[in-house]
Amino acid sequence: MTKLTAREYEVDDFITIQLSEVELLNQIGQPIEEWGEYHRRHGMAVTVEDPAGEIVFCFGVHHKWTGVGEVWAVYSPLVQKYAMSLRLTQSFLKTLEEQFGYYRLYATVDIRFPETVRFVEKLGFEAEGLMRRHGPHGEDRMMYALVKENEDAG
Repeated sequence: MTKLTAREYEVDDFITIQLSEVELLNQIGQPIEEWGEYHRRHGMAVTVEDPAGEIVFCFGVHHKWTGVGEVWAVYSPLVQKYAMSLRLTQSFLKTLEEQFGYYRLYATVDIRFPETVRFVEKLGFEAEGLMRRHGPHGEDRMMYALVKENEDAG
């Protein structure tokens, strides 16, 4: 089994990662360097590499406020080669929930790509609603969330 390694995210990772079709479409005309820096400054992030040093994905959470974080990820086409990427992402999410006390993690997903939708659903995220014209080019997105229920709420 090929081992992936995680390290601290660097801005250049966001700029140099080989992009999937989804990411190529979303990044056209966007201030990529600014987004790379934004990810570094607004929360925790990691970069996952294969044994050859190729970036498989970058993943992080923007801390919104106590208990709530916005998940972001950029996956290269290499993610198809490594089935463990799903388990590794799940592990990161669990660690974040425990370490930072997140009770809600959310992500917006480009619904034009069913494989992306399937991936976030496999991670345990549930669809919450359509966000019309929310994407960087006016495309529709779906809000997904992992919500830890509180027995004392309500």
